[in-house]
Amino acid sequence: MKKVILTFALIILIGALVVYNLFWGQSIDASYSLEKEDIQNKNFLEDKKAVLYFSTTADQDMDDKGISLAVFLNDKGEADVYQMKGLELGSLSVHSRELMLTDKNSVRLIGKNYKEFKMKKPQYTGERAGYLKSKNFHVTIFNTGVNKNGGYDSNVWFGNNSGIQTANIPHYILASGITDNEVLILTQDTEQNLYKLRNVMFTENNVNVQDLVTLENKTNSEFSVRSPIMSDAEFYYFILSEFVNDTSENTILFRVHKKTLKQEKILLASFSNKKHPTAAIPYNVKNSAHLNNQVLYYLNGLGEIITFDTQTSKVKTSFTIKNATQDGVRHNEEIFFNREHVYVVRYAEEMKEKYFIENYSLITGERIKTIKINGLNEILKSVKGKSIYSYDFKMLK
Repeated sequence: MKKVILTFALIILIGALVVYNLFWGQSIDASYSLEKEDIQNKNFLEDKKAVLYFSTTADQDMDDKGISLAVFLNDKGEADVYQMKGLELGSLSVHSRELMLTDKNSVRLIGKNYKEFKMKKPQYTGERAGYLKSKNFHVTIFNTGVNKNGGYDSNVWFGNNSGIQTANIPHYILASGITDNEVLILTQDTEQNLYKLRNVMFTENNVNVQDLVTLENKTNSEFSVRSPIMSDAEFYYFILSEFVNDTSENTILFRVHKKTLKQEKILLASFSNKKHPTAAIPYNVKNSAHLNNQVLYYLNGLGEIITFDTQTSKVKTSFTIKNATQDGVRHNEEIFFNREHVYVVRYAEEMKEKYFIENYSLITGERIKTIKINGLNEILKSVKGKSIYSYDFKMLK
């Protein structure tokens, strides 16, 4: 009798495992999936106009079954997806028809020459990725976490098709930016409430972190990041939120002179909303601001493009993207600035294809083009057993 019961229990267990693998173990519908052979093709990116990065959060990866998705939009407006391991806050790097994809275990360079580099230890949270033109290599930074000595690690991978090097930044990074010539970080000491702007310098096999300036903070305010760090010939720029109370905040542009290190705090906007206190937070703080022709552009979560003229210091709300939500609810909206344009991934529940890309002119504020993303909603709905969120977006054409 015991043998019969054991056999019956074994059958139930096997059945349960089969059901799990069929309905929960597989992460996305196979009909939408790209294979490794597809992205290895040297012509793979030729008909791709955009790419979006989605991932599970780090806490969903405790079972090692977190996933990330690189969703590619082709010239016909059709979406396909390549699945990888998870990486919360993962970022994309694009340069000259070459794309760097990063997950928790590897770095992939996709383009005319496909390369894949494996990590010695997994990462679970990203910080920023980009291309450092002066060094001719991609950079990807990870928010690695507290180390065994009680300090903080932000691991760095940098390189190109010739090879990848690894190093460490021994700080918690609140904000970051990658320009043509330098990697910039704003670090935070949470115990002392100190914020320092630093420059990351790359040598052949390592990085050196140079202190630039400590933020003046006489009122001991707590800041939250609202933009990447940017620079022009004279200044560094970054936007932080200064909390007034639980429902009110000031959006502050910090400007630091490169030679004198003189600091300025410029009020861009004040926001207060008891019902929706987070509504003004940008769709993606890592991509929310842009410098072009001596004007800084900032897109907040209300859809407002706020501009700062770097010559006259004049601040104004230039225009607002159409039908922007005001409640802070997010549906994977994303931002990408390129010269005189901003591209915004939008969501509309009433539409059959719920996701689309809008292109606005930063000069006139006019909506130039709307691009449907055919299949993205179905791809996201096909994810089973996990919740995924958008973390980056790049236009490739």
